[in-house]
Amino acid sequence: MHIHIENDPASPQALQLSKALLWQRLETNPALQGKFTLSENNDPQHLAEFLPVADILWAGRKFPLYQHAADATRLRWVQVISAGVESWLEKWPDTVQLTNASGVHGDKGAEFILMSALMFNYGIPGFLQDQANQQWRPAFGGCASGKKVLLLGLGGIGAAAAALLTRQGYQVVGVTRSGQTTATVARCISIEEVDAELADTDVLVSTLPLTPETDGLFSRERLAKLPSRAGVIIVGRARVFDYDALSDRLKAGTLAGAVLDVFYEEPLPQGDALWQVPRLIMTPHCSLDDHGAYLDGCLTLFLQNLERYLAGEPLINRVSKQKGY
Repeated sequence: MHIHIENDPASPQALQLSKALLWQRLETNPALQGKFTLSENNDPQHLAEFLPVADILWAGRKFPLYQHAADATRLRWVQVISAGVESWLEKWPDTVQLTNASGVHGDKGAEFILMSALMFNYGIPGFLQDQANQQWRPAFGGCASGKKVLLLGLGGIGAAAAALLTRQGYQVVGVTRSGQTTATVARCISIEEVDAELADTDVLVSTLPLTPETDGLFSRERLAKLPSRAGVIIVGRARVFDYDALSDRLKAGTLAGAVLDVFYEEPLPQGDALWQVPRLIMTPHCSLDDHGAYLDGCLTLFLQNLERYLAGEPLINRVSKQKGY
C-alpha cells in the first residue's frame, strides 16, 4: 500500500512532513512496520506524477482533487492537516475518505479563547482604545466567575475551550448542530435555539466551520440581540459572521469588544476598514497554531488512523460531505 506525501513549499518547514520522518515512525510501530511504501513531493507541478500510485494521500497543501480524478484511480483516503475542509469538498468523490486535523489545535486554542474572554472581563479592548486616545477612564468590574459564555461549536477546539472556561468559573452554554454534546458545558442547545440565549450573553465565541448552514449565520439582526457588555471571539470561519455589522456595533460603542483571528480575505489588505475599528483586537490567523507541536500532533493522529484503516475500522475525524465537517 502506497502513501504519498504532498507538501506545500510555501508553508513553514515545521509543517512539512518528510518521507524520512514518516518512515521512521512507521518502522517503530509494529502494527505498521513493513506495510507501506512512500513518496514525497514539494513541487505542485509534479503532483500528477505521484497520484497514480497513491492509495493514501497526506495533503499538506490544498488543491481541487476532482481535477486530478483521472490520475488518482487508486486513491481511497486523504488526510489533510487543517481542521477546515470546505475548500476540499467541491465534487468530492464518494470512493475517497477525507479526514481532517480537528482537535490538534485544542490546547492552544482553548488558552487563546480563555485569554480573550478574560480580556473582555477586565475591559482590555476599551483600555487599549483609551490609551490610543490618551484618555484616563478607570472602569471597575468583578471576577469572571458566573459570567455566561455562548460557545458556538464543540469540536476539538470548542470542547477544549469549554473545559478551560468552565474551570475558570464561566457558565458555558454550548451550541451544536444536534443540541447534544459530551463536552464540559452547563447546557447544550441547538443552533435553532441561539436567539433566545443572546440577550444575557457576556461572551460569544465561534469555532464554527463554514458550511451552507453556517454561512452568514450571525447576521446584523442576530448580532443586534447581544447586550452592550458582550464581547465576541471568532476563531472559526469568518464568513459565519457579518463583519460590517460587527464593526458598526464596535464603532457605536455598543459592544465591549471583539477578538478576530480570521477574516474574509487573508492577509487582510492594507487600507481595509477593519484596521481602524475601535475595541477590535486582530490576530493574523495564528492564534490556534503551535508550529512546534502541530506536525507531530497531525502525524500521531495519522498513525492512529493508519492502524484503523488496516483493521477496517472507522477513521478518526472522518469528514461528512453532507455536513461539511
